Amino acid sequence: MKLNNRFIFGILSLVLSAIIAFVALPTIARQTNGKAEIVRITQPVLKGEQITSENAEVVEVGGYNLPSNVAHSLSDVEGLYVKADLSEGDYILTSKVSAVPISSDIALNDIPSGKVAISLTVKTLASGLSDKLQQNDIVRIYHFLETAEEVPELRFVKVLSVTDSDGVNVDNTKELTEDEEKQQSATITVLATPEQARIITEMENDGVVHVALISRNNSKLAEDLLAEQDKTLQEMYFPETLTEDGENAVSEETAEAGDSTSAEIPDEGAESAHASDSQPVA
Repeated sequence: MKLNNRFIFGILSLVLSAIIAFVALPTIARQTNGKAEIVRITQPVLKGEQITSENAEVVEVGGYNLPSNVAHSLSDVEGLYVKADLSEGDYILTSKVSAVPISSDIALNDIPSGKVAISLTVKTLASGLSDKLQQNDIVRIYHFLETAEEVPELRFVKVLSVTDSDGVNVDNTKELTEDEEKQQSATITVLATPEQARIITEMENDGVVHVALISRNNSKLAEDLLAEQDKTLQEMYFPETLTEDGENAVSEETAEAGDSTSAEIPDEGAESAHASDSQPVA
């Protein structure tokens, strides 16, 4: 009995050895010795710069343990923008490139349709809220020429960014270190309609602009204020699109059309029931 057990164990050991020798080892060897072409950086590429044949090349490397999203062809990434600084020798991953130009201002990458981004100059410390403005603040813009005037079109405006005289973003949310000097605000970039942008351009070249903070860190209030401003602009520049109640006429007509369409659709169930009731009883 013991001899039989030893014989069986011996056979199993031989089979296992054969599997390792003829299946597992060749598979591992193919994976480690396999080659693959990938795109590699040949010189430093800074964030926002494009990938070209001058700063990238296709090379053959070992295919074992390569990331699944590594770029294999230069044509797949040429002309794309890098999302982070790349050094010489770095592989190009599809997650590190973008077809859209990269900006240090994230808000400028997603301007809503019908809106524009426009900057206005901070001519004095007081006119720019004493360097305390932050991104996403809702502000009111005043114009001073001979007297201070409130501009109906600019009662509620969203701040996209604040920059210094070198065009570098000013972050007024972080605390300064002991040896760090505070940046001075030079311009304020806001989200505006073309009508608002025209007024801001006129004010920029005639008189002094002052901003007053209306809302901060209150997304619901900001949404309501901007909606109110949009309605004011619509009443001033596109009154024909409003009904007597001040609602959007286009939206109301669409809703009425939907209701009338629903009313015209016959109730098949009711007609069937009526037809059944009218049938004579045998």
